[in-house]
Amino acid sequence: MNTLPPDPDPTPPTPPTASQRVIAAFERITEANRPELWSTLRAVEDVLVDAKAVEERVQAGEDLPLAGTVIAVPELIDVAGQPSGRSVPETSATVVSRLTAAGAVVLGKTGAATVASAWDRTKTGGRGAAVAVALGIVDLALSTAGAIPAALNAVVALKPTRGLLPMTGVRASEAVSVYTNGLVAGRRALVLMTGPDGFSATRTWPADVRLGAGEHPRVAYASDLPLSPAASIAFENTVKRLTAAGVVLEPVAVPAGVPEGFDALLLPTVPDHPELAEALADPATVHHRLAHCTAFANLLDLAAVTVPVLPGDQRPFGVTFLTRAFEDQIGLDLATVCTDEPMTPYPEPGEDVVVFGAHLRGQPLNARLTELGARFTRPVRTTEGYRMVLLDTVPPQPGVLEGESVLDGECWRLSPAAFERFVTTLKKPFVLDRVELDDGSRPLAVRCDPHASGTGLDRYESWRGYVRFTSTAGPRDPG
Repeated sequence: MNTLPPDPDPTPPTPPTASQRVIAAFERITEANRPELWSTLRAVEDVLVDAKAVEERVQAGEDLPLAGTVIAVPELIDVAGQPSGRSVPETSATVVSRLTAAGAVVLGKTGAATVASAWDRTKTGGRGAAVAVALGIVDLALSTAGAIPAALNAVVALKPTRGLLPMTGVRASEAVSVYTNGLVAGRRALVLMTGPDGFSATRTWPADVRLGAGEHPRVAYASDLPLSPAASIAFENTVKRLTAAGVVLEPVAVPAGVPEGFDALLLPTVPDHPELAEALADPATVHHRLAHCTAFANLLDLAAVTVPVLPGDQRPFGVTFLTRAFEDQIGLDLATVCTDEPMTPYPEPGEDVVVFGAHLRGQPLNARLTELGARFTRPVRTTEGYRMVLLDTVPPQPGVLEGESVLDGECWRLSPAAFERFVTTLKKPFVLDRVELDDGSRPLAVRCDPHASGTGLDRYESWRGYVRFTSTAGPRDPG
C-alpha cells in the first residue's frame, strides 16, 4: 500500500499584471498580422503608461476587478484623445470610463464590422471587434454591431436591455454590446457599465422584474428558418442539450418577440457560415441573408445573449437567447447551459430571503417563489444557533427557532415588488427574521414565532433530510 501523502493541489497560475497583458497583446497583434482590424491602434508606450498606472493603484490597495484586462472600443464610441469620427473627444464615453476605472486598459479602436470580417479564427478578412476577441488580442470589446460578428467568430455577445447602459459618448443609435470569450467576463463588464450617469437617458429596473424562470423555464425555438445542414445540426444539438438540462422547449414559427407564455426565444444567430470568397464578392446579399434570423431583435425592446456552438463542419456558429426587456438574467442563465459556466447574477435591485422547508426547490411551496420570478442564488448553511420543529401545517413545514444546531437552506432573490407579495403569503406562525450564515452574512429568512410549538427535529440539519427519513422509514418518532 502506498503510504506517501497525496500530492498537493497545483498552485493556480498567477494572473498577468497589466503591463504583462499589454505586452502579450502587442505580441499577438504582430503574430496575427491583421492591421485592418484597427481604425486607431495606440502606441505601445502610451498603453504601457496606462498599465503602469493600474499596477500602482493595485499596489495602493484598490480593488480593480478588470486589472490585467485589455479592451477594444469601436469607432462610434468615444475614447479620450482618440479619433472618433471627425473629432478627437477630450473625455471617454461613460461605458469606457467605467471599464478603465475598474482597471481595464484600452488597446485601440476597431473598425466597423463587415460580413467578410469573420470566417474562422485564423482566416478572417475585414475589420471588427469580434475578430480582435477571437484572435486573443483583447479580452473584451465593445460594439454596436450586434450578434452576427460574434456568431461568425465563436465569441460571446451580450446585448443588455436598451437603456441600462448610459449612451453618453456613444455616437450610434444601436445598443452597445459586449464581446468576450465567456459569459462570466461579459457579465462582469455589464455590471460595471450599468446604471445612470446623470447625462444620458437611462432606464431603471422595474420593481416587479423577474429574476429567474424556475427549474424548468419554457423556451420557444424557431422551427421554420432555412439553415445549412451544419447549422441545422448545431441548432438541433443545442435544443437537445437544453432539454437534457430541464428546459421545456416548444417549436414555433418565428414570432415578433418572445411568445406569450414563454420565458425566452431561442434562435440560430445566423443561418449558415458563408465562404470568404462569397462574402467578398457580394457582401450586401450575404449580409441580408445572415441577418434574417435575428435582425428583428434589434428593432424590438429585447435583451439578447449570443453564445458559440460547434456545427458539424467545425466553423463558428452561434445561438441567441432573446428575453423581454429587463429579463436579462433569464437569458444569461439559459446560456450557461451551452457554455458550462456557473450562473452569476446581473445585479438588479432586490431582497435575499433564506428558506428552510416547503419553499425549497422540489418542495410543495417552491412555486410561491418561482411564480414571483424569484431566482435561486445558492445553498446556504447557518452558524450553530438554530433548530427545527415540525409544525401542524398543510403541507407539513418546519419552524426555525433558536437552538444549538446548524441548518441547511437555500437563498433566493426577489424583486422589491415580488418580495412584498411573498411576505403576504406567510401566515402565522411564520415570520421573517434574520439568520446568521456561516459566511458571516445576516439575510432575512423564513422563521417562525418563538412561542410556536411542534415536534423537535433536532437530529436533522435539513428539511430534506427529514423528508427522506419519512419517505423511507414511514411514520415514526422523528426526534
